[in-house]
Amino acid sequence: MANSLAPGPDDPQPVFGGLTYNQALAIDHLAGVNGIDAAIAQFNLDAVVSATDNPAWATDLLYGDHFIFGTSGLAAGPGYPIVQVPAGFPKLCASTTQPTNCTQYGVPLGISFFGTAFSEPTLIKLASGFEAATQVRAHNLPTFSATAPSTNVQGTTLTVPHRHAAPPASANAKKMPHHL
Repeated sequence: MANSLAPGPDDPQPVFGGLTYNQALAIDHLAGVNGIDAAIAQFNLDAVVSATDNPAWATDLLYGDHFIFGTSGLAAGPGYPIVQVPAGFPKLCASTTQPTNCTQYGVPLGISFFGTAFSEPTLIKLASGFEAATQVRAHNLPTFSATAPSTNVQGTTLTVPHRHAAPPASANAKKMPHHL
């Protein structure tokens, strides 16, 4: 594919519909200005918040990942900042009338905060506040599955790490962000 691309930034790229590199950059820039910037200004928002991705999936060893959607592409085109933090673990319930009959999957779900250019301080405050309020990271330490495949894998055998008991939480602990 690399051989089929024209060398200059102003040369039309037939593989990409005849656009030049500089035209593609302008389109990405306008997606930020006319999309994210306009929405944040119109609705007087500090940031846009959404699920980071669909819940994690098992990677198919033959066909690769099964990727459905993600939010990072919205911010990536215009080069805008995005912060992603854990949001919890999705559950599948038997029915809406029996919310206690649920199966929790061992895969995390994330939440994304993205904004306009140079909005990193605001995004970091929002993400830190979310983590402090939900304590998702503090209460969901990673574990290793005993059924992880070990065939055709070289290196150390997977083992469950030794966990130390967490110190008792003080009254102010829920107000402070959890740091790793």
